[in-house]
Amino acid sequence: MDGHDLVGSNGDSDPDATIDATAFPLFVELGPSMMLLQPVPRDAVSGLDEAYTEASLDGTTGIQSTGTTIDAHWRVAPDHAQVLLVLKGRQPSTFDLSVRFGAQEPEEKEFFLGLAHHEETKGPVSLSIYPDKEDVVRATAALQAGDADLFSSLGAGVESAMPCRTLKRLARQPR
Repeated sequence: MDGHDLVGSNGDSDPDATIDATAFPLFVELGPSMMLLQPVPRDAVSGLDEAYTEASLDGTTGIQSTGTTIDAHWRVAPDHAQVLLVLKGRQPSTFDLSVRFGAQEPEEKEFFLGLAHHEETKGPVSLSIYPDKEDVVRATAALQAGDADLFSSLGAGVESAMPCRTLKRLARQPR
């Protein structure tokens, strides 16, 4: 499957680039909120490196840059074999990128269904992306230590309340 027949939540066209996830998102629950921290390589698509750089400048220098705007949503394959995290860069440059996750194993499906359940019953699910797995680990440690500056400088905040309803499709029979 090439990702072109994935069912999404917003009707946008298919992304320009699709990469396989190097890891499932690390998640941290903070009260009613859940934070997802996902590694996405800087060189995955043209424009992403610039977005990471701008986000880091905004978070560490206090100088207002052009800002970073990345929209995100989930898509589920009709056969439920995979889930895509679709990232659409809007500023400082535009890009379309999907990160592909497997959803065939029970643990994989439960992870995604858990996100949908959390959003529906407890509170928002936010998403931040980081250039690699090591940055995710460092960001988690910074968050636990209360070092907001380091936490925000390592990656880019994408969504503060990411819609996860589409993931509920994994609980139904595939088409």
